[in-house]
Amino acid sequence: MDETFNVGSPTKENIDFAFKNLIFYVTASTQLDIYKEQKKNFEKVLVEINTILATYVNKESLVSIDEEKLQNIKFDLIDLDTETKALKSYFAEWSLLWLEAIISLRMSEIKVGGVKVENKNINFVHDKNRQ
Repeated sequence: MDETFNVGSPTKENIDFAFKNLIFYVTASTQLDIYKEQKKNFEKVLVEINTILATYVNKESLVSIDEEKLQNIKFDLIDLDTETKALKSYFAEWSLLWLEAIISLRMSEIKVGGVKVENKNINFVHDKNRQ
């Protein structure tokens, strides 16, 4: 990513970056020993995040993600952040921050009327040996 991440700029690169970070922190949270009591709740959130990611990937727009679904994930992450505050770990908090970034990018996309596509040439190489 060449430019600085900005929630006010709903580019494909910014949206992908936010999803990568959100998925990283939630996935890591399912693996942390200190979160073992919350593991099932983090796994549930991860399934919901994968659902909104699939919607974004298939529709190529954050606007197509149901606002209520985003808010439900946010409330689940707030609960998990509250439950884990005393554990001196930042993974739940950063999960919530990256979801907030996606929500902000969605609002920016609504404001500007769609995802900004950078002017880049992408060359795909077809490997004849791969099946």
